[in-house]
Amino acid sequence: MVADKPLASFQGRPRTVGPYKIVAATGFGVLLSALDSSVVNVSLDTMSRSFGVGIEQVAWVILAYVLILTSTMPLMGKLGDRNGRKRVFQSGMALFIIGSAACALSTTLEVLIIFRLFQAIGASMMTANGLAIVTYFTTPQNRGRAIGLNSVILAAALGAGPVVGGILSEFFGWPSIFLVNIPLGLAGLIIGAKIIPKTEYVKETRFDILGVTLFFSVLFALVLLVSEVGSVVAAGAGTVVGEVNQLLLAVLGGVSLIAFIAFVHREKTFVSPMIPVGVLADRRISSGFFSALLAFMASNPVTFLIPWMLQDVLGFSQLQTGLYLTAYPLTISIVGPVAGILSERVEARKQTVAGLCIQLVGFVILASAIPNVSLMFLSVVITAVGGGLFTVANNNYVMTAAPRNYMGVVSALTQVARTSAISIGTALSAALYTSYFIAFNPTGATSGPAYASAYIAAVQVVIWAFCSLAGAAAVVSAFRGTNPNERERKTALAGQVAAEVQHEQSQRPSDQS
Repeated sequence: MVADKPLASFQGRPRTVGPYKIVAATGFGVLLSALDSSVVNVSLDTMSRSFGVGIEQVAWVILAYVLILTSTMPLMGKLGDRNGRKRVFQSGMALFIIGSAACALSTTLEVLIIFRLFQAIGASMMTANGLAIVTYFTTPQNRGRAIGLNSVILAAALGAGPVVGGILSEFFGWPSIFLVNIPLGLAGLIIGAKIIPKTEYVKETRFDILGVTLFFSVLFALVLLVSEVGSVVAAGAGTVVGEVNQLLLAVLGGVSLIAFIAFVHREKTFVSPMIPVGVLADRRISSGFFSALLAFMASNPVTFLIPWMLQDVLGFSQLQTGLYLTAYPLTISIVGPVAGILSERVEARKQTVAGLCIQLVGFVILASAIPNVSLMFLSVVITAVGGGLFTVANNNYVMTAAPRNYMGVVSALTQVARTSAISIGTALSAALYTSYFIAFNPTGATSGPAYASAYIAAVQVVIWAFCSLAGAAAVVSAFRGTNPNERERKTALAGQVAAEVQHEQSQRPSDQS
């Protein structure tokens, strides 16, 4: 098995690809997976009418995708480490293209959901290995800007997705949102084949099938659990449906906990673990994972509750809401490259904490400003600035600290933090909002001033509550250590200062003479 050494120990190996080329090649994977997630969301109503089913059934088009995407990413990262990251990334691109074509040709909802699973597996293969490839073929001197550019692509896809999805589904029907993936995917396949070099394989005696299965079970049960929280709240306590849903939550929680305990025991004892417990326990990696999880959860009300409030209470159209919310990804697109350059020069602890504090200020302004549209817009921009500074620095820090032969798995974990946070944050914010809306709306008003007042008050409570998550993320981030690159940078700077002082002292006698 290849020695477990950090990436920084291999800085001397030859590199044939610059940061811009490698981001351009892997960026197609980021673009496709992010774009697909956001375009489908706005097309659910069209699909519902086309198949003649309710929103509860058509929602599985998204839920099935998220379940498989999140739970298989660590496996795909491990396969990339073992069998070559380029091979797995490119195979994922091909599978995603095939899945997209099959989705577009689906004639029933059940068939569409099945082929969405193929899409999710392909997206998982690309997402898990994309950041690992970028990290592998960049140096500490240019890795930050590469990851910053990667965030630009992600933000652009998430921002453009709702607009593109709305236009395509309205004028060309819902199959067009899947067909658009085909030319993009083919271009990505060709460019990736030409630009991305092959990566070395990690030689292991045995593949940890049980460990992979257990970790898949942990994530699958956890994501399904949080997706069912809203059903429990909606059904209410004391009802048959509510009691059944509560029992389901208990079962899923138990499965997730037992599978996690079994996974940790397995990884401690197996000769070739999926990911050693020592890597998971590494403060640099665990602090990066948990601070990202908390930060992405904290931003959920901005992306989930605010769009609904703009339309239901403030009378925005769907187009106006989409344009209003482009402020978030557009700001990240601007901040990303700057944050990347900063992360090459500034200690990650300082940049991530600063970013989270800025994000927290944005949340406080947002909670206080509702329903002032102008101040709300300003607050969204501020939260995006903080989020961009944090995310780029955190990804750069974690991936630089990752052991070389587990880069794929660590890369997958950074993406799991984001997708899990979206699922958990959505479930928590929906449950919290529902509870407080009922409390603030005792008359059960469905329109008018009483409805609007209760709606706004409930959203404000949720945002204030989620501010605590941003604060907790800042605390976790403040206790992260330093990665090898930061230590080398400090040593080099200290040596440079010492040399300058020595030179200045050596010049003093000649100056006096």
